[in-house]
Amino acid sequence: GTGLDRIDVAAAKEYGIPVCNTPGANAQSVAEYALMMMLALSRKAVLVDRKTRAGLIPRFGMPEYVGRELQGRKLGLIGSGHVAQALAVMAKNGFGMQVYCSSARRTPAEIEALGFLSVASPTELFETCDYVSLHNTLTPQTWHMVNAELLAHSNPGLILINTARGGLIDEPALYNALKTRQLLAAGLDVFEQQPPAVDNPLFTLDNFMAGMHVGGSTTEALERNGKAVVDNVFRVLGIEG
Repeated sequence: GTGLDRIDVAAAKEYGIPVCNTPGANAQSVAEYALMMMLALSRKAVLVDRKTRAGLIPRFGMPEYVGRELQGRKLGLIGSGHVAQALAVMAKNGFGMQVYCSSARRTPAEIEALGFLSVASPTELFETCDYVSLHNTLTPQTWHMVNAELLAHSNPGLILINTARGGLIDEPALYNALKTRQLLAAGLDVFEQQPPAVDNPLFTLDNFMAGMHVGGSTTEALERNGKAVVDNVFRVLGIEG
């Protein structure tokens, strides 16, 4: 994949071991998974499924099961890499969404050249957008970037999605924001502790959706990743592909 946070890069460098990643190989799959979570949470699909299985049949128009459309809404991206770009294309072309972006790695001009509307900070995204999707690598600077202080700026209709790295979010703070409805809903495909404990408080909430780092788990993405790994090996060994 893309992230190197599970690899001791400094030790690898010390011992002369090349470290390669496969950026972009699973971007389309992860972006589709993020969009799926946006749709599922917007239409309360997990809650409807859970209630239907329990025999508590949801009825058309019952307030607790009424969802909302994505069409024309505002999507905020924190990060601007391959996954964010793929998600933006689907959101704009498929649902006519307005896409905003906050990125510490790009200038406003670079962000706008990618087709995003540039905003000054994640705080602005949380205040104004209907959806915020995280697309950062995990570093000491991004660890718990979504914390109680940032969540306090959430507008009450915000849905938060994380398909990047679990350590980006302070999970107890997220639980409190969801429990008090400061945040409308959240979907995490990644957790700080993987796998998460079965008694994770987030699992008790109807406005929460969990995955298990499977966003990039598609036939197509696995094939692209495999080929990229082989290409990396050949490149490091100086072998013509």
